[in-house]
Amino acid sequence: MESYAAGAKFDCLLFDIDDTLYPLSLGLNQACRDNIQEYMLNKLHIEESQVPKMCLDLYKEHGTTMAGLKVSGYDFDYDDFHACVHGRLPYEMLKPDPVLRQLLISLPQRKIIFTNSDKTHAATVLKKLGLEGCFDAIICFETLNPPTEQDDIDSGRRGILCKPSLESMEAVIEIAKLDAKRTVFFDDSARNIAAGKAAGFHTVVVGSSSLVSGADVALESIHNIKEALPELWVEADGEHVDAVLRAAAVETTVLA
Repeated sequence: MESYAAGAKFDCLLFDIDDTLYPLSLGLNQACRDNIQEYMLNKLHIEESQVPKMCLDLYKEHGTTMAGLKVSGYDFDYDDFHACVHGRLPYEMLKPDPVLRQLLISLPQRKIIFTNSDKTHAATVLKKLGLEGCFDAIICFETLNPPTEQDDIDSGRRGILCKPSLESMEAVIEIAKLDAKRTVFFDDSARNIAAGKAAGFHTVVVGSSSLVSGADVALESIHNIKEALPELWVEADGEHVDAVLRAAAVETTVLA
């Protein structure tokens, strides 16, 4: 676990959800991948032998398999895709995390979720983890990809905006009115971390004991945040923030 240089001051914390607020070992990532491949096979009628490689190749090239499918010309409804891919995930694997909840509540900075997933999935995960009210806003698929009148005309041609594109990082900065140099970005993906660093964020890779390209800090678990980043609990005058500073939950807003 690496540590920041002392004395940095931040006013916003940007968190990924999946495999960041809970560990990869719970298996939701693999279940999501399986559901995507099933969607490709049964809904888009892609040849079964081609699905696994195509799923991975599109993910690598376009940020998400969904984005790659859209760019490749496949026509499908976003809500239907999300319902099929996320709606059948083993959410029962997620349990309330009171330790993480207290850590988040005790942090004085503005806290925002930044996820490629849809708003229903984001809300479900936060509820299962017992983290409702811990974040000031959620930036999700619908935020970055709002429906427009051009959708019917451009169906299949308009790309999906998502991590790890630099454009998605710049969009978040604009939507949430962030000062990138005063924002800490937490994510489990090495390529998302690299994009976050390119956008000017201070970056924390989660789920790794070693740094990846562009990461300022590596956390094996999000629970290690206070040991690695104690300065987040120090105000400008050097006084430590009381652990119950934000004990009252805030209402989380999905930005659109």
